This record gives sequence, C-alpha cells and structure tokens, in this order.
Amino acid sequence: MNYQINYIGKKIKQNSKILAGKTAEVPKGDMVCSLLNVKLTDRRCLLEELFYYLGEYLSTDHIEVRNSIASWADLFGQRSIHSEISLDLSCQFIYIVRSSIMELIEEEVTSQRLSTKALFQLTRELDSLFQLVTNTITELYIDSFSTTKFALNESAEDLSITLKELADLKNALNEATIFAITDKNDEIAYVNEKFCDISKYTKAELIGQKHHILNSGFHPSSFFEDIWHTIQEGKVWKGEILNQAKDGTCYWVDTTIVPFINRSGETYQHISIQYDITEQKKTEEILRKAEKLSLVGELAAGIAHEIRNPLTTIKGFVQLLRKSHEETKLLYADTILEEIDRINFIVSEFMVFAKPHANYYTECDVCEILQSVIKLLEAEAALKDVILHHEIPQIRKKIRGEKNQLKQVFLNIIKNGIEALPLGGQVRINAHNTHSEMVITIQDNGVGMNENQIHKLGEPFYTTKPSGNGLGLMVSYKIIQNHNGNIRVKSEVNQGTIFQLSFPLIR
Repeated sequence: MNYQINYIGKKIKQNSKILAGKTAEVPKGDMVCSLLNVKLTDRRCLLEELFYYLGEYLSTDHIEVRNSIASWADLFGQRSIHSEISLDLSCQFIYIVRSSIMELIEEEVTSQRLSTKALFQLTRELDSLFQLVTNTITELYIDSFSTTKFALNESAEDLSITLKELADLKNALNEATIFAITDKNDEIAYVNEKFCDISKYTKAELIGQKHHILNSGFHPSSFFEDIWHTIQEGKVWKGEILNQAKDGTCYWVDTTIVPFINRSGETYQHISIQYDITEQKKTEEILRKAEKLSLVGELAAGIAHEIRNPLTTIKGFVQLLRKSHEETKLLYADTILEEIDRINFIVSEFMVFAKPHANYYTECDVCEILQSVIKLLEAEAALKDVILHHEIPQIRKKIRGEKNQLKQVFLNIIKNGIEALPLGGQVRINAHNTHSEMVITIQDNGVGMNENQIHKLGEPFYTTKPSGNGLGLMVSYKIIQNHNGNIRVKSEVNQGTIFQLSFPLIR
C-alpha cells in the first residue's frame, strides 16, 4: 500500500479521540451520541472505536480489521434500531464521520504531504469502507422493517379477532346481565336494556347520573365508601346491593365492579356486571325464618328450665320473708331482685331472637353478641351436662354486620357442639383479633365427623342429627358469606370438631 495512505491511516488512528470529539460537536452527531448514550470520556468509546478501525485498516490493509469495521457497523445499527433512531439519521451520522476524516485529509493536501494520486486512491479506499458500514446498517434496518411489518400484520389480524371477540362479549353481557359503564367521576356513561328494565329508568334519565339515583337507603354510607375505596385501589369489588327502582320498588343485585386502570395507575372508568337475585333473597329469608322457628322450639325447653330455677328461688325467699326479721329482709330482697333480673335477661334475649325484624348492617361487637348467646345457651348446656368455656378479649374491634343474623350463626354452631356431646363434655369458645379479622373458634370434644360429612356441611337439608332438618348450617353458611366472612371446619370421629369463623374488621 502507498506509504502516504499508510501515513494517513496512522494519523487517523492517533487522532481518533479528537476526530470523535469533532463529530460529536455537529448537531446531528451530538443527537445520535446522546440517543446512543455515547460518552466521549469513556476509554475507546463507540465513536472513537470507528476512527481507530478506519485508521488501522488504511495503515495495515488487513482483512481482519475490515471485518472489525463490519462488526462495528452491526453493533451501531442494532443500537440505533433499539434507540429508535431513523435510518436516515444513522446514515447522516456516518456521513459526518466521513466529513471529519476528509477535513483531516484536506489539511494534508494543503500542506502538500499527500499527492493527487494518493488522494484519489485514499478516497476510493474510504468510500469502500463507508459503503461497507452503510450497507451493513441498511440491511439491519430492512430486516427490522420486515419483522415489524410481519408483527403489524399479525397485530392487525389479532386486533380484528379481538374486536370481534369484544363485540361478542358485549352482546353476551347485554343479553345475560345488568350492565353499566361508569366514568372516573362515578357518573353513568352507558347502561344496557336490562339495566333500564329493572331500574324503570330510561337511558336518557340514567346517563350522566351517579349510581346514588338507585340508593334504597338500606346500606349505610360507609358501605358505598368501602366500594369506592376498593375500586380506586384498582381492585375488583364483589357483593350484594339492594337498589330502589324509579317506581319505589326494591330489588337485590349480585354485583361485580371491575375498575379500568390507565398507565399512570389511575382508575379512569369501571364496569358493573349485575344479576337480579331478588327472588333468591326472598327464598333465603323464608329459609332463615323457618330455621329460626325451629331453633326457638328447640330452645324452649332450656329456657323453661332456666326460668323455673330463679322462680323457685324467689318463691322460697318470699316464704322466708314472712318469717324473717327486719335486718335479714334486705338480704333476701337483693337476692330476689337478682333472680328477677336473670329472668328478664333470658326472656328479653329469647324475644329479640324470635321476633321478626328488618335486616340492617351496622357496626357490631361480635364479642358482645357471643356473650349473650352463651348466656342464652347455658341452661340447655347444663341440662345435658355440658360445660361452656369461653375466652373473649377485653379490647374489642367491630365488624360490619347484622346483629341478629350473627346471633343466629353462633346459636346454631354452639348448639350443634352441645348436641354432639350426648354423654356430656365441654365446648370451648374463643375469640381474638388479628390485624384485619375477628376470628371465633368453637370447639367440642364430641362424636366428631368423617371427611365425607365435613364436605357435605352447608348443603340444603343435610344433617348428621337424627332429629335435624338440615337448615341450620345451610343458613349459617349463607349468613357468613353475606358478611364477607369465612368458615373452616376440622373434625375427627370420636375426637371432636372445631369450627373457625372469621370476619373482616371495620377499617
């Protein structure tokens, strides 16, 4: 190779850092360096490396160096595509690199250190190298465009399928459910015909309104605050809501609310999918009342026994009063009053439980309800030689629920525990708070159950008792479900049974 070209090659290699700096000073050169995160302060940065390889090839004419230039172009092209730099800008950047070298060559020509013949030869060599670089980069972009085109074609096909699926899904939702879309301000943006049919409102009357238009007054404001808080966190809410139609009639809906989240993590709309469960709720209420009547009858014997004891005590003390001195009358009177209060408590609890009432969810003290149930069942337990042990915390937290329904659950399960001890025994009742739940454990050391019996618990009319009707646990399971609670059962034959109930605490 011409010694002058060898000389230029060495000079380019020696000044590779300076040439890289000049290239980066040009606006488009600076832009590419910035997008590729090229730092000139780095030892042998990407841009400096190109000048080094170009100089090395001009001074040695080695094929390995030419291959290194091709590898550099491949790396540059990949990084440019990844950084979303256009092919046009990438090619302009390579032209800026060529211009930086040509400026250096012009200086050598001016200084007469490079002949005309050497200049032409040098230009041909450089053009060949830059052609190699631009061709390599262009091929990479063509491959990328082909892949992108294929992906776009696939995406277009997938999008077409997805749009059809969405249309089918919308039709299915419209046909099978009560469906609504609500915007970020909680204003109704869309309702289907079924929504209008059950609410008795037209679409025009509902669009732009808040769901409060359907408020029946049954649920407390905290109930709706909890729903709003849940969907604002991006979580799905599920539950049952009692709504009021335009004509004043009320209807129950099983509701699922699904929030839609944008890239910022904010809820921008939510959809509600509902099913009319009004008839189902009426059936549940009938079953609950039937089961309650059954419980009232079963409790009657124990209540009668419990009342008879204090009445006998009162009768005896009244007879003693006739014969006693003045100083002992006060002592007898206190005992009589205590026994009368005991009768009053038992009768009051029995009447509250037996009396029909509307169901309203309020803040409930589960421990207080448990204690009243234990007092009510102490008589029946004593009749059957069963001892009720209970551990209830002093510091109590509350849940949202319906007091009488919870009482019905505890009565059922504790009474079942008593009846599982035909020869007497113990029933232990324990309550404690966790971070988010109130947990109640009811354990007996009675006859127990096998796995098959445990799996059937809660099924309609299934019972393990000879005289049972199978409604008690079925109703109890449904009440626990309506309170967003859980029930777990462990049992072994002849070892006893453990019922564990948990309810979410009020936030």
